[in-house]
Amino acid sequence: MIPKEIMDLIPGPEPVLNTNERYIPVCEPDLRGNELKYVTDAVTSTWISSRGKYLDLFEQQFAKKVGAKYAIAVNSGTNALYLACAALDISAEDEVIMPTFTMIATPNSVSYLGGKPVLVDSDILWQMEGSQIEVKITKKTKAIMPVHIYGHPVNIDQIQSIAKKYNLYVIYDACEAHGAEYNNNPLGQYGDVACYSFYGNKILTTGEGGMVTTNNQELAGKIRNLKDMAFSKERHFWHKMLGYNFRMTNLAAAVGLAQTERFDELVNAHRVNAFNYEYELRSINGITTPLEANWAKNVYWMFGILIDEQKFGMSRDELRGFLADRGIETRTFFVPIHFQPYYYEQYKGERYPVAEQLCRDGMYLPSSSLLTHQEIERVCNTIKEAYEFSLSC
Repeated sequence: MIPKEIMDLIPGPEPVLNTNERYIPVCEPDLRGNELKYVTDAVTSTWISSRGKYLDLFEQQFAKKVGAKYAIAVNSGTNALYLACAALDISAEDEVIMPTFTMIATPNSVSYLGGKPVLVDSDILWQMEGSQIEVKITKKTKAIMPVHIYGHPVNIDQIQSIAKKYNLYVIYDACEAHGAEYNNNPLGQYGDVACYSFYGNKILTTGEGGMVTTNNQELAGKIRNLKDMAFSKERHFWHKMLGYNFRMTNLAAAVGLAQTERFDELVNAHRVNAFNYEYELRSINGITTPLEANWAKNVYWMFGILIDEQKFGMSRDELRGFLADRGIETRTFFVPIHFQPYYYEQYKGERYPVAEQLCRDGMYLPSSSLLTHQEIERVCNTIKEAYEFSLSC
């Protein structure tokens, strides 16, 4: 049983959207490029399964955009993380250090293999607090799994230095960070592996899908083999390892290639959204907007804000209800892993104050690359209306 004091920090039920108002979704895919053309070509060619030219082209082009030598397309971001762990032989009793403030796919990818996620708190950038990593390292620690939360990179130099000191693998969860950069370098070149998601709400999407990137040729080959049932090269239907059916289809890759052709355009649209939101919201008391470190390029996968109830006059959940009643969809920030019902007993007694504040006060606003400046103004004017209403009460 999760105690009331913790449940009070966790978001309430989703507010009901007023469908009589013009609806602004929290995110929607931008498919205005060659998606239909390439999918039609794939269908016409009859190469619709896990072989075909679009898979090769998508992997090659995406690897170039994120600065990696090798890219392996898979059927989800979760399975990208899972394959990375499996390829690095993470198994029962192994520990992997990660932030508690993340989507549940991150710890699940370790738990599937019998490993143990070990948690640390977040920093002022909402990223993994690097200074807490070393105290969590034990003889069982095998890897660090940093997450580039909401499109802002973690402090990579700090994490790589710790990993080198203790001889640990680094698996970067870049599922939300297409196009983000660290010291002007794309993120795919760092660590042993980086993993991306192409779920429908990501900056680049294939509907469902993911990508594993690495600069290690041997590791890339192992991941490619594992995701395809571990078929042996010497003969068909001959399997020396436990493999998985985590293949992406040529149809999904056709969409992915079209999206990658517009990579910079889609990334820049999110950054423009963020700058417009920042400008419109800067004067409202009680709202904290995301930071961008001087060594980072934040791609603002989702534009998040924190609501200080005392200063704003409404709680985060009350503001979400106010927006929903006017046809504007939002989402809360992640619920930390140590608060998740599935993991609660495992981490009972552990507390992470920054992550807990993010959970209590955080929400993100409509953030699609299709979002117009007029829609951003409408969202922000509605937030200003809520603030003025709270002052009058």
